[in-house]
Amino acid sequence: MTHKNKSNFTKKLSIGAVALASTIAFSCSKVNDQSPYAKLDPNAAFSTPERIGKSAVGMYDALQNLEFFGGRVLIYVDQRGLDANKAAYFPNVATFDMLSNSTTAFNCWSGGYRTINETNFFSQKLKENESKVSPESAAQYYAESKFIRSLAYFYLVNIYAQTYTFSSDASQPGVPLILTAPKDGAEALDPKNKVPRNSVKEIYDNMIKELTEAANVLPVKTGDGFYDHARATKGAAQALLARIYLYQGNWTKARDLADSVLLSSAGYALENPVTVFASANYQTSKERIFSVAMNSADNPNTNNALGQHYGAKGRADISISRDYLSLPNFDVKTDLRGKSLYNIVLSSDKKDTTFYTAKFFGTSAFDAWVPVLRLAEVMLIKAEALARLNTAAADPEAIKLLNQVRVRASAAPLAPATAADLITNILTERRIELAFEGQGVFDFQRTHRDIPAHAGLAAQAWNGKYTIFPLPFAEVDRNPNMKQNEGY
Repeated sequence: MTHKNKSNFTKKLSIGAVALASTIAFSCSKVNDQSPYAKLDPNAAFSTPERIGKSAVGMYDALQNLEFFGGRVLIYVDQRGLDANKAAYFPNVATFDMLSNSTTAFNCWSGGYRTINETNFFSQKLKENESKVSPESAAQYYAESKFIRSLAYFYLVNIYAQTYTFSSDASQPGVPLILTAPKDGAEALDPKNKVPRNSVKEIYDNMIKELTEAANVLPVKTGDGFYDHARATKGAAQALLARIYLYQGNWTKARDLADSVLLSSAGYALENPVTVFASANYQTSKERIFSVAMNSADNPNTNNALGQHYGAKGRADISISRDYLSLPNFDVKTDLRGKSLYNIVLSSDKKDTTFYTAKFFGTSAFDAWVPVLRLAEVMLIKAEALARLNTAAADPEAIKLLNQVRVRASAAPLAPATAADLITNILTERRIELAFEGQGVFDFQRTHRDIPAHAGLAAQAWNGKYTIFPLPFAEVDRNPNMKQNEGY
């Protein structure tokens, strides 16, 4: 498969094979609303090793869904944080006043479960045809499906449910844990498939189980620059596990999994922030661990791509907030993350001082790869875990990790005097470093910090009823076992 074909990330064969799952799945979205991308007998799609391999690549198509990692799932999370100004295109997201019949709530939900369903469908068809591929290939394909499914569940459970530490045992309602795909429409409509919500703990337990299994199988490197960055690897599974443990407050495990990535033979390394987000380096970056590859074929509609919403090359309807630009220890004039990545919009109006991120420029507004896991985040995960484990004083290794992230961006190193100061510095650094990458409001929720009033928007409690999305009305209405979030 040539790189030109890889940039589209699937051929019609794999799209048709995996997309069939969308035509038959209940997958928490309307069965009769689903349409196949191509009419292809799924048995034919799994008839040879080559076709099975292409179908495995096809699982990544669902991540490109515009309502999921095609862009908007990251936008929804950051619209509720402090770093991006409210976008007119998503007004109720930023103002925390969504209704249960919101198309945003429905589309994000269905985009996530479509992804999950396609991994389930692929795994089931692979099991039926496992003898047609080598044991090593089958093991890798199963591991990839587990990684993709876990990534989808991470965002669904954090968007539609309270954060893991909301209760002492994470028993609060999460989202439905679905690990199989129905065989046909009749099975999809069977009343037994009107499933309830699993607890947040059950979702996290499954993510940890599947990512641990995946990390034991996935390759350190594939030998192909494209797939090393846009397909699941051991480092990607370990990095996502480290993030999940951080959200759990399991500092020891977060530290250890971050260490696994930092010590990996994959050769991950920090880079100049400009280099990390330059489209020419998507396939060669040493800092990017996993991204969702995109191009204009994946984002044909002008409303969809991250580059459209965030970048001055597109609609530019999401600008950078003053809260972000005025963060402590962040000099936008000298820090490369401010000086080079966040550019003043070019305008004939000399008074226009609106800033936009250049993280998603690409070569156009459509082809910017979506960053999901980067080494800088992994280093900050380990730094925070160390700081929280060693509260007697500011941990020197945590300070070193924090400053490595800063110094590579030409930011001055910090010397926090206490463990509390160090944690504050790390959380601020996460905002500086990871802005617009889909963790904005999550960081406030997981650390039990209220979201301050800003830019005319009211303050929100970290555990408030409206800090999480409502479940789609259509799901609750037709499923008596599906309980709506409080307040909706």
